[in-house]
Amino acid sequence: MMALALDSTGDIDFDANTGVFNTVNDNDEIVQHLNLLLGINLGELTWNDEIGLDQNDVMINGDNESIVQSILDDYLQAQLGESYEGIEVTDFSVDREQRLSTLSATVTMDGETFNAAMALDNGSDDEGDDDNATNS
Repeated sequence: MMALALDSTGDIDFDANTGVFNTVNDNDEIVQHLNLLLGINLGELTWNDEIGLDQNDVMINGDNESIVQSILDDYLQAQLGESYEGIEVTDFSVDREQRLSTLSATVTMDGETFNAAMALDNGSDDEGDDDNATNS
């Protein structure tokens, strides 16, 4: 399959010089999909406030990596269905003072693993989340 590529800010990646929309496919499309799933905060999209990960729940439970992994596992299972096999959190930290958390995880889908990384900024509504995921 093929999808429109997104830039680092989540906007559609468009080459203004050539007038071409950039695309992604195969593993890059899966990585981009994981980025979107992990990067959208529950209620963030005004047109559908039921879409997204409850990032506050992740932050609140930041002292317990197994609970965070369980939250992510349940969420990704609901979003990805049968292709989803599991997630293993490899690194997680919370800075409660700055209201920031970072996460690295390995997501397994259809027998392939993908490295996902996510930074959540729960300190301000006017700043976006910084997300990154890569295929391993």
